Amino acid sequence: MLLTRRSLQSSCSWPLSRSLKTLRPAFSISSRARTVSMETSTRQPIHGFPEADEATPCNIDYHLSREASARTLSSLSKFIFSFSGIPGMVGLHGGLPPPSIFPFKAMRVQLEDGTWLDMSAKDKMDAAQQYNTNGRGYIPLLDWAKQHTQKLHAPPAGQQVVITSGSNHAIDMVLCCLLNRGDSLLCDEYTYSHLVEAMVGPKGYNAVPVPMDDFGMTPESLDKTMQDLTAKGDPLPKVLYLVPNGQNPVSYIAPLERRHALYRMCRKYDLMIVEDDPYFYLQFPYDRDVPGLWKLGRSYLSLDTDGRVVRLDSFAKFLAPGFRLGWLTAHPTFVDKLTFHMHGTALGPCSTTQVMIAELMQHWGPEGLDSHLKSLQTVYKRRAQLMHSSAQQYLQGLASWLPPEAGMFMWMKLEGGVKDADDIIDALKDEQVAVVPGRISHCNGPRPAFPCPYVRLSFVMAPEEDIPKGMQRLANVIKKVQTT
Repeated sequence: MLLTRRSLQSSCSWPLSRSLKTLRPAFSISSRARTVSMETSTRQPIHGFPEADEATPCNIDYHLSREASARTLSSLSKFIFSFSGIPGMVGLHGGLPPPSIFPFKAMRVQLEDGTWLDMSAKDKMDAAQQYNTNGRGYIPLLDWAKQHTQKLHAPPAGQQVVITSGSNHAIDMVLCCLLNRGDSLLCDEYTYSHLVEAMVGPKGYNAVPVPMDDFGMTPESLDKTMQDLTAKGDPLPKVLYLVPNGQNPVSYIAPLERRHALYRMCRKYDLMIVEDDPYFYLQFPYDRDVPGLWKLGRSYLSLDTDGRVVRLDSFAKFLAPGFRLGWLTAHPTFVDKLTFHMHGTALGPCSTTQVMIAELMQHWGPEGLDSHLKSLQTVYKRRAQLMHSSAQQYLQGLASWLPPEAGMFMWMKLEGGVKDADDIIDALKDEQVAVVPGRISHCNGPRPAFPCPYVRLSFVMAPEEDIPKGMQRLANVIKKVQTT
């Protein structure tokens, strides 16, 4: 397998090494490389990597933050549990409202295909309007998440599952459980901007950038980053944050060999891995059929013999973001601590949406979910290819890019004399086209002290007929720069 190793350095000089000024020769590298991550999840040795070294169990207690270490089951909960199972008990202890006073008696929702889901049974209506009575989530949805995770990832170290209020809240809780103020985490040099601006900065954490190539951070750059920190005598990070599929903003898919190698590097330095994978179900290889549910490839969780991976999944991207639901899979001790944190701060996810999504997953079953994902992936693939073909039509010689094969975005390097995407913001407004300057996604914050010619383009929000129009307008902006 051929991997290019051109990195994003702090000068922001990363060339898109598989630039698609000429499509087929450049894309043939991308196609071979990205195929690796999409292959069957059967557990066989991959390209010389043994299936797993002897497990090195991760000491979760060592990695916990002071806050997480202090969290435990509340005294009230312990007291109430001590009365559980006693026959004939009269419960005068609970502060739960009586279901008889809840305002809604019935609930039905209609699916796009016209099918009605009826959740009017008393037990479901009571659960939909009551506090979470199970710490890890509504039991039918939690059971679905456990079975689903086992089928797709087969976690090898006894990992457990908890329902969360979507990925952003889950990331925030995970960082609170792993980091103290002043601690550092490692991440791609260009990463999820909300992580940096809404969590890392305000909470007093430090983001340590790891240089990237077209497939994200490299094992070599991670190793060098840790060695450089050691040589300077700086405290070493204990956490590595990754978005392995359709990464926002760069949209890469990390090949399986790289995942193996990065996992081994994390074992070497005893790093926890936060595998934030909201775009896992939004994969659509350029030159093959969409994968549906069963050909999505292997996760870091599937490699995790040590219990060092905290995996975050979300319903937001493959159902709808308004449900604010996801699930987290990790070492049992970590799941306990995160559950204590979640119930200490939010009392768990929304009960109503948990009941709705559990009903939907039961109605669909694996076959229905597979069909839904294939339809979704087909739509995203068509939109991504439309943006790519429009870029070929209007931006040849003005920019370089890769055709997206997962997620929602295209990462593009502006050429034609554009040194910094910030320099064209006014021109973009004049031309009536909006793209996101790449510097906003830099892990050191939205204003790194160097010029950045990258932009992030979304192919999912604009009407399809507007995508070519937007690419033409972006080309007009770059051409204006050339003439000034």
